[in-house]
Amino acid sequence: MVEYNSLQYLPTEEDLPETDNTPVDNELQILIPNLLRAILACIMSVA
Repeated sequence: MVEYNSLQYLPTEEDLPETDNTPVDNELQILIPNLLRAILACIMSVA
């Protein structure tokens, strides 16, 4: 059986810049990354 560690392949904070200094088109462009960050934080705290 092959063991797969998904956490090993997650990008680092440096790979995902916080901002590129361009305005967003709509509010969802701000909310969705924050939601994804919260989901990942929950997954990381359980693992």
